Amino acid sequence: MPFDLFYGKTMQPLRPAEDRLPDRHLATVKFPKKQHPNSLAFSTKGEYLATGSADGFVEIWNFMIGKLAADLRYQSQGSLMMMEEAVTSLSFSHSGDLVCSGAKDGKIRVWKIKSGSCYKRFLAAHSKEVSCVCFSHDDTQILSGGYDNILRIHGLKSGNMLKEFRGHSAAITSAAFSQDMGLVLSTSEDGTLRIWDASSAACLHTVTPGADKNGLSIPTVSSVMPVPGSPETFVVCTKSPSIYIVSSSGIVEKTLALKEELQNKEFLAAVVSPQGKYVLAVSDKSVLHGFSIETGQALDECHKVADSEIVGMAGHPSLNVVAFFSNDRRVPIWASLASA
Repeated sequence: MPFDLFYGKTMQPLRPAEDRLPDRHLATVKFPKKQHPNSLAFSTKGEYLATGSADGFVEIWNFMIGKLAADLRYQSQGSLMMMEEAVTSLSFSHSGDLVCSGAKDGKIRVWKIKSGSCYKRFLAAHSKEVSCVCFSHDDTQILSGGYDNILRIHGLKSGNMLKEFRGHSAAITSAAFSQDMGLVLSTSEDGTLRIWDASSAACLHTVTPGADKNGLSIPTVSSVMPVPGSPETFVVCTKSPSIYIVSSSGIVEKTLALKEELQNKEFLAAVVSPQGKYVLAVSDKSVLHGFSIETGQALDECHKVADSEIVGMAGHPSLNVVAFFSNDRRVPIWASLASA
């Protein structure tokens, strides 16, 4: 049952807002000394923000005020979800009942949000750090990628590995299912986006988004994200001044780039706005930029969202709210004045 984000009372589900660039600081989650966040994710229904910390804790927050979610009593009682090593990736199930955490030691666990109890363990998911996890759209499978350069699909009910995808020559940085679950998409430090057949694990397309930049080394491809309302379209972020719109057939359809005077910057992380109108991306110096997916043009406004360099970010599924993390023990949360 939905909770009021301020008072813990029942409420109507969060309503979608018109897509806008977040333009003000909303709240900050603060970590104790010697701790810092390594990953974060918003719940698919929008009630919570989860963080995974360097000391192994998975915590669930009220993102409106930057405090632990009061309706999850196990957190206030000190019974927290915990991995043996740093939590390096997080993802919520589409039902909103479960959260999956991947860790530096290659293990994956799935947790029940309401009780904090462990639902499933994958103790040998990867031989090295788990860099990304996500649920299939029917919540029956978990897709994971790691620093062992391998993608795997795990059965949530059986706990078994169902598929393995090999071909990347460096660490996986992100992975996603297509909406119909027929494709798996992955990005890597090897500078490529790969599009795979989910059933056969065959690689259908290999895309090198930075290959058109003559004279430059090929940048890391840091993430791939579906565009809401456009199931055949994906946003691909690279550690360069460019972001790409790529089709499910591996065609680069559009390049989103900073204005010429900002071409010396590179993007560190990106998300797609809730209704698929904009790409929101953070460049070095922790400046938030926006691009129209339709026109490819950069928005005029931009905002500095943190003092230290951003490592990653997450976007709310229905509100114009984004959260960021770095190594300075803080998670700044920004929102649009019109939607928060």
